[in-house]
Amino acid sequence: MSTNPPPMPPTVHDAPINPTLPNTFLGHPRGLFLLFFVEMWERFSYYGMRTLLVLYLTSVLGIHQVQQGLYQGEFRFTHTRAAAPSDTADPADGATPKRQTVGSVAWPTYVAIDTALPDALGAFGRTGESPIQVTRLVPRDTTSADGQTTTQWTPASDPLAAITVAGEHGNRDSFTPDEREFRFQITNPSDQPVTVDIEAVQGEGVTPMFAVNGSASRSAVEVKPDAERAEGEAPTTVVIRVNSHDSGRSWADAGATNLAGWYTGLAYLLPIIGGLIADRFIGTHRSMVTGGIIIALGHIALALSGMGDLAYNDLGMVGFVFGLALIIIGTGHFKPTVSVMVGQMYAPDDPRRDGAFSIFYMGINVGAFLQGIIVGVLGETVGWHYGFGAAAVGMIMGLAAYMALRSKIMPGIGEPPEGSTFPAWVFLPGGIALAAIAAAAYQFNVLNAIDWFISLQPVTWAIGIAAVAWMVWFSITQPREDRGPVASIFLFTLFNALFWLGFEQASTSINLFTDRDTDRSFFGLFEVPTTVFQSINPFFIVTLAPLFGLMWLWLGKRKMNPSQPVKIGLGLVLLGFGYLFMTWAGLAAGDGGAKATMWLVVATYFWHTVGELFLSPTGLSYVTKAAPKKYVSLLMGVFFLSSFVANLMGGKVAGLVNKVQSGEIETPWDFGGKADFFFAFVAASIGVGLLVLIFSPLLKKLTGGRG
Repeated sequence: MSTNPPPMPPTVHDAPINPTLPNTFLGHPRGLFLLFFVEMWERFSYYGMRTLLVLYLTSVLGIHQVQQGLYQGEFRFTHTRAAAPSDTADPADGATPKRQTVGSVAWPTYVAIDTALPDALGAFGRTGESPIQVTRLVPRDTTSADGQTTTQWTPASDPLAAITVAGEHGNRDSFTPDEREFRFQITNPSDQPVTVDIEAVQGEGVTPMFAVNGSASRSAVEVKPDAERAEGEAPTTVVIRVNSHDSGRSWADAGATNLAGWYTGLAYLLPIIGGLIADRFIGTHRSMVTGGIIIALGHIALALSGMGDLAYNDLGMVGFVFGLALIIIGTGHFKPTVSVMVGQMYAPDDPRRDGAFSIFYMGINVGAFLQGIIVGVLGETVGWHYGFGAAAVGMIMGLAAYMALRSKIMPGIGEPPEGSTFPAWVFLPGGIALAAIAAAAYQFNVLNAIDWFISLQPVTWAIGIAAVAWMVWFSITQPREDRGPVASIFLFTLFNALFWLGFEQASTSINLFTDRDTDRSFFGLFEVPTTVFQSINPFFIVTLAPLFGLMWLWLGKRKMNPSQPVKIGLGLVLLGFGYLFMTWAGLAAGDGGAKATMWLVVATYFWHTVGELFLSPTGLSYVTKAAPKKYVSLLMGVFFLSSFVANLMGGKVAGLVNKVQSGEIETPWDFGGKADFFFAFVAASIGVGLLVLIFSPLLKKLTGGRG
């Protein structure tokens, strides 16, 4: 999280504009700590949105925000099996379906908001010859001899009765606890495992208001035969809840993780353009202020998109996309400038320079750590849009401090290039206009069309082949002494993309698994909010980075510092090792209602952080050392493009969890549950990492001694 990747290094304005800055603190210019503060709050806002995004998008409509009316539907449990070759083809396209329905059971549901329930309710129904048995459970409080009251879920006395929810619009307390959660037990008396699709079906055009096992309106479980359950092992339990917290958008997981991939990917792509604008037109100071204002406006737009009916209607979602686009555009201005300004306060040979960047990068981690505790917890426990608003407050605080103190402790830093009179204010309405165009493109499905086109396999392959062909051509056209180092940059860029594709599952697939499939009870005292887990990585960075710095120094003095290829290989291996714990967690959760211990998730983040500390801090440094001088900026841009690709593809890969779990996408291994998905990262990361380590002598030779 902390260095994915670090902000861009200085480009045009590499030399300090004012190397004799007054007012030092701890041996450094006070301006360093001002930039630390503003960067901390910018990262606080960016990572806060990153933490909440998929949780918000996949959350269903808040029951208290449903408009007046009677909403009929059903809870449907459908037993399916893999299609046999003899099964009838789909008459629509002639294709044989992958799965066939065996049978189903269903309970009718009635949600009455500010209206009376009907006198006559529908009845339980069954179709087909499915062997599964679904039992409705209800909560019952029992009191022990010592006076302790516990809640147990036992079979309902009227198991076939329709399910009803009734309350008042805008009054969440009007819905009783019994109307907020429904549980069902599935048993399988046959001798074969069966797959059961569970869906909270509602009328056409009705936004889902029930979450099935944490997913928006539907889920699937594989139920083992009763005879195969271990002694004391409970049958598969399905939990269906209404959302009494705050309305989300009821998106399917794949759509939510895809949007998250675009969000994080573009946040690393646009700084390439923002850096050029700062260097050539308006300077780093004005670019940073412009970016900060646009980011704050973006979070304000996100907060407003949850006001009243906007919380669940189409206009509110357009406003939400508008806010996201503002944050991305603002990040494009902000991200490449702050670290440049740090460099401008020191001469290139100033021995304090490396220490300054180490202090500055801690600001990234402090901001990333605080967001999970403040933005995340506010959004998760009070209301999503309170979290979005808190991120705006953080960005405004950072900007206010910077504007108040810059002229006193950072005079002359970040000014535009000599002779440039381009008005910086133009980029503020320009950024707002671009965000509005993006929101309109979402409204008219243009963004979906672009995403669909890019996702086409022929297009993806064509882009990949063209990129590799250009890398090969560019490498062989360099002078002989530069060919190897340039080729090594391209190879390391590909390895970098693979690492971050796996690492960035933290905010998507791992985040959703933590929310739905993890027992977050802290020794029975309280439940840890899902978003707090997003603070684990920056916590480990802050605590481990100084130790790694001492380790590299100790190894360097003894000429034992690993080469760049070895560090990359170890980083990938450690990433894969971390996913072993997620595979273990996936096995523990299985396909039913079981939960994995949260310490497996913590262990995953720990090893991913160790892998990050091996691979990330050295990547940009290597590019600046190995690239031919006239192509440093170009190759740095390629390196950043790899982070865009990694985040974008990471979001799309995260959307495959359910397809892997259901068997629609087959893997060479068969652990069951989400373990099959997470083990793919074990195999890919450790496999590639070991190859890099095996061939590290050749790769080191390719660097020409520059790594």
